[in-house]
Amino acid sequence: MSMAIHPEFPLPDVDDPVMRPFWEGARRHQLLQQRDRLTGALHWPPKPLYWKGGERLEWIEVAGRGEVYTYVVGHEPFLPAFQDRLPHIMVVIQLDEGARIVGYMQNCTPEQMAFGMRVRVAFEDLTERVTLPIWEPDA
Repeated sequence: MSMAIHPEFPLPDVDDPVMRPFWEGARRHQLLQQRDRLTGALHWPPKPLYWKGGERLEWIEVAGRGEVYTYVVGHEPFLPAFQDRLPHIMVVIQLDEGARIVGYMQNCTPEQMAFGMRVRVAFEDLTERVTLPIWEPDA
C-alpha cells in the first residue's frame, strides 16, 4: 500500500514512452532493464524503441543484486519533501548484470555505507501508480 508522501515530493513520469516498461515492472516489484537482443548488452538509461529499428530491444527482469559503485550522504534536504528522510543516502549501484542504476538506501546508516557493499533491490510504493526501486544491504 502506498504511504503518505510530502505533497511536493517529485514523482517520475510513469507514462513516458521510453521509461513506461520500467515503471510498470517496478509497480509489480520487478527490476527491469532494457537489453539489446543482438549483443546482450544492457542499456541504462533505456533507449527509445525506435533505436536501431526497435526490434533489437527487449525488457528483461534482472536479479536486483549488485554492489555500491558510489554514494553520497545528504544531511540537508535539497527539497522540503525530503526533510523527513534525512540522512538520505543516494547510491549508484553496479548491477551484477553490468548496468549502473541510481537510487537510495534503506535499512542502513551512513556509518555502515561502503564502496563495494553488496545490496539488493527493495520497492517503495509511493502512490498507486508510482513505485520506486530502492536498495538495502544484502546480508
